[in-house]
Amino acid sequence: MLDKIHLTVQGGRGGKGCESFYHRKDHKTVPNGADGGDGGSVIFRASHNAPGLDRLKLKQHLSAESGEHGSSENKRGRKGSDLVVLVPLGTSLYNRENHLAIRDLCNEEEEVIVAKGGRGGSGNIGDKEATSGEEGEMLEVEAEFRIMADVFLVGLPSSGKSSLLHRLTRAHIEGKDYPFATRTPVIGVYSYDDYKQILFCELPSLYQGSTQGRGLGTDFLRHLARAKLIIFMLDTTMKYVSDIREGLETLQKIVYEQDAALRQIPSVVAVNKIDIASDLGKVQADLQSSGQLYFLISVQTGEGLESLMDFIKERIENDHHV
Repeated sequence: MLDKIHLTVQGGRGGKGCESFYHRKDHKTVPNGADGGDGGSVIFRASHNAPGLDRLKLKQHLSAESGEHGSSENKRGRKGSDLVVLVPLGTSLYNRENHLAIRDLCNEEEEVIVAKGGRGGSGNIGDKEATSGEEGEMLEVEAEFRIMADVFLVGLPSSGKSSLLHRLTRAHIEGKDYPFATRTPVIGVYSYDDYKQILFCELPSLYQGSTQGRGLGTDFLRHLARAKLIIFMLDTTMKYVSDIREGLETLQKIVYEQDAALRQIPSVVAVNKIDIASDLGKVQADLQSSGQLYFLISVQTGEGLESLMDFIKERIENDHHV
C-alpha cells in the first residue's frame, strides 16, 4: 500500500487576450478584441470513493486545462476546466519546498485549491493593450495518507491481533498462524447499539529488530497519528521476549521513538492467551509494576473481551463528545 507520494501540480495558463479591430462604414476603427479565459485550477478533494494514492504514481505531473484565447467581436475565451483530484479521506498535503501543511482532508467532499489557474490576458476592447495570459501556479506537493481509525492494534508477532480484529469486527483475515502474517494495515468495523460504530485498524507486528528494518520495518507507524486509542497487544506465551514487561517496553520504545507526539494518545495493554498461561500471577505482577492500564483476555475463549470493549466504547464515545 502506497501511502506517500510526490506530485508536481500546475494550474492552467490563462488564454491570450485578442488584439482585433472592427472597421466601421464611417471608416473609424474600433478595437473589439476580447479577454482570454482564466486557466483551470488543480483541486484536491476527499472522497470515500477515491482509490488509493497508488494510482497517482502513474501520472505524477498533474495539470489543469489552459484558458482559451480571446477572439474578435468581443468573444471572450472559455475558462479552462479545473482538474479535480480525488484522494482518500485522511490525506494530508504539504508544500515540499518549505514543508508547510496545505490542508488535512478528513471529511467527505472537503477540498482545497492547490494550484490556481493563471488569469486570462486582456483584449484590446476599450483601447486597452492586449496582453498574454498568466502562467498557472506550479507547486511540488507531498501527499501523505494516514488511516482514519479510532483504535489501533499494535503488538508483537503472534500476539493475536488478527484474531481479535476478526472476532470483534468479522474483518476478512486469512487464517495464517505464523509471525508477520499481517503485511499491511487491516481495517474492521465494530458495530453496537444498532447504529454506533468503532473503526479498528490492525498494524503489522513489531519486534526488537523492526527499527533496523527487519520484519516489516516501522514506516507504517505513521498511521497512528490519527488514533484515538492505541492497544498494545502482548500474549502470555512470550515467544519473542523474556517477560511481559520487556514486551511492553519494546513496543512502547519503538512506537514513541518513531514519533514522540504519539505519547499524547491514550493507550492500554491487552494481554492475550490467558487460557494457556503458565504463570498468570507473574504476568499480572509485571503489568502492575509498569503502571499501565491493562486487560487480561483470551480471544480464543472470549474471556475478558467484554470488559475491554466496555472500556474502549466509553473512551471513544467520550472522545466524540469533546
